[in-house]
Amino acid sequence: MRHNVKHWWGHFRVHLRHGIQNGAIFYLLAGLVLLPVWFEPQMQLQSVVQDTLFVVDISESMNVRDVDYPKPQTDRLTLAKLAVREGMSSLPCGSRVSVGLFAGDESVVLFEPLEVCQHFASIEKVVSGLDRRMRWIGDSWVTNVLTASIIEAQKRKMNLVMITDGDEMPQRSAPIVTELAKLRGKIKGLLLGVGGDALQPIPKLNQKDEIIGYWTREDAVLEGNHPNLLPTVRALAPGERAPEGMLDEVTEHISSFNKVFMQALSQASGFELVRIETPIDAVKALKNSTYQKQAMAER
Repeated sequence: MRHNVKHWWGHFRVHLRHGIQNGAIFYLLAGLVLLPVWFEPQMQLQSVVQDTLFVVDISESMNVRDVDYPKPQTDRLTLAKLAVREGMSSLPCGSRVSVGLFAGDESVVLFEPLEVCQHFASIEKVVSGLDRRMRWIGDSWVTNVLTASIIEAQKRKMNLVMITDGDEMPQRSAPIVTELAKLRGKIKGLLLGVGGDALQPIPKLNQKDEIIGYWTREDAVLEGNHPNLLPTVRALAPGERAPEGMLDEVTEHISSFNKVFMQALSQASGFELVRIETPIDAVKALKNSTYQKQAMAER
């Protein structure tokens, strides 16, 4: 019996020596160390997280090219998408993220919250694919959308970041904030403003995103924004312009960042308003401990 043990031990030492000399033993040990990784272990840990619902304006005015990032004459929607991407990348792992769109008076959440680090590539692909063609209506009521978005974020226990130029169609001089004010303090949020200060014509685009013209006062009336002027404009011949001064009240064909309007929304909602010119501005605005919380998060 003793002879058999000695014989076995001798063979084992020989194989072990050969294994070390050939490096195989180190591969074996590395494999054993990495064994848990093959089963993708996950656990819930107490973490600092910043759960965020990003809502992006895809209304007509977001096509205006008055942004200088990443190059001159970039449209507002492009900057909004880049701000979401960089904003997401700045959030701590364990944070949940969702993305929504708005047009008309509706806020549509595209997917339920996902952990940002594990699903970053998939979320980024969704964000990069956001497009003006997803718009389901031409009008936009920013006040109503902000109210609806707060409710959506509240359901999911998330912060809200809404990116918009504040341009409404049909336009009004001041927002009606009664319903919005009732939600003040329910969640934490941030308004990111895009667009230039100077009024710019809103472009018409073809399927290749090439500008083929600009909206006119007559077009805005035909969209139904000024019912009192509709009979007059419909009576015009194709291509004919209304007499000078007749459509002066119409302003929906031009757009700029509506600072006064957005300040009113900021005051009513209690959300900070930050004007962004680059994605870094969005990242800086998000780096605020006010928006963070301690929670059990998947790591």
